[in-house]
Amino acid sequence: MKPIAFCSLSLGLLAWLTVPAHAAESPKAPRYRLQVGQQLTYEGSSRFHYENGAHGTTDKMTFWVASQNGDGSWRIIARNENTFGQVHGKSDEPIPPGRAEEIFDAFDLYPDGRVANPPQGFREKGLPDIFFPMPADFASAQRGWQQEKEAGDKSLYLLAKQNDPESGKWVFERTDQGLFNEVYLSTSKAVIHFDGNRGLITRVESEYTQGYGFNGKGKGILELKSAARKDPQWIAQLASETDILLKAKAATRDALKAVQQGNDGDKNVAATEKMLRDGREKVKLPIVVAQFNAQLEQFKSSASYQAEEKKRENDVLNKVAADWSTVDIDGNKHSLAGYRGKVVVLDFWYRGCGWCIKAMPQIKEVVTHYEGKPVVVLGMNTDRIEKDARFVMDKLKLNYATLKAEGLPEKYGVQGFPTMIVIDQQGTVRGRHVGYSATLREDLIKQIDGLLTSRP
Repeated sequence: MKPIAFCSLSLGLLAWLTVPAHAAESPKAPRYRLQVGQQLTYEGSSRFHYENGAHGTTDKMTFWVASQNGDGSWRIIARNENTFGQVHGKSDEPIPPGRAEEIFDAFDLYPDGRVANPPQGFREKGLPDIFFPMPADFASAQRGWQQEKEAGDKSLYLLAKQNDPESGKWVFERTDQGLFNEVYLSTSKAVIHFDGNRGLITRVESEYTQGYGFNGKGKGILELKSAARKDPQWIAQLASETDILLKAKAATRDALKAVQQGNDGDKNVAATEKMLRDGREKVKLPIVVAQFNAQLEQFKSSASYQAEEKKRENDVLNKVAADWSTVDIDGNKHSLAGYRGKVVVLDFWYRGCGWCIKAMPQIKEVVTHYEGKPVVVLGMNTDRIEKDARFVMDKLKLNYATLKAEGLPEKYGVQGFPTMIVIDQQGTVRGRHVGYSATLREDLIKQIDGLLTSRP
């Protein structure tokens, strides 16, 4: 079985917040109430047990309140250091240190939990889950409140039984519901403890289960380790150097797009590497210097991958599409030749690919958009077990045919999932979209509209 692309939640994705320090005559709804110069450090770990072993994470999260904006929000600089390890065999054995990852970025936070100026990939990285929304008022807190996410996903919040806001003791319970929970048979819950007198979360206890891919259950904990105040000059320097870093990150994203599009790839790579080295010379704080070093190495790796991906694209783009014939899940025959005269979109996916599942609501919208027009969307499923494909079809109520596509991805140079191949009315490949994108629907519609209005 292919490894699942979405599994148990890391504690790095758990929430923290502050509430008003004053416990007045009547309780008020909690609100973030940060102070410029704060440095908050949380540490935690999680462990997930399954049939043939276990995997776990360790997390260290640091938040600096860099400034307060004119609209009442705060500029937050965040650093999350986490490791992922795995052990095979007995699930109670110690987990050795494994893959390390670090997220360093900045955004603005409002007292009610709204996030502004988020970094690219904010939602995909799970950063919104660090700061969840507050109830509108105390009555809303008593009734419970929720956070709406993408594709119908949501988090539900309730006051726990041990909650006592009048004494400064707040306890929330959080339950996640949505597409991933349904497809991967998973649950995710957390109990969040607040010290209202200090205005800080002190502890998060999490529980999660999964019934597909990794079949098991796990627990985690996240605790406040320190709440310090940094020197104002140091905070100002951190904010200034972080701005330099974020501008460099934006430039690297533009350079990677140029490489992906085949626009002066070597020239862009060399110029971007020089830009990152020059930027590194402008900063002095070790944590920011380290981020420039990491960004430089990551850019080299990503640029190499994008160059290889561009070569794979060139092998199929604007060439006659490889022919094929197969059957769908219900045994009906399909062939590419049978769809000549229509624009054909092939969506290569499998159940264990979380990004594939995340893209499907947008693909369904594309199908609905072109209802009655000469456009056909075909799901090209590569699961070896048919019931996995049927499970996704039923859960997402897919409105397009799902074909058995084992052996067909190679015909189009598909290595990453999901991959969408767009074929014009004459059977020529005109588009290739790799991976999930928040604008996938718009990107596909724009390209298909161009094919529908062009003349052969």
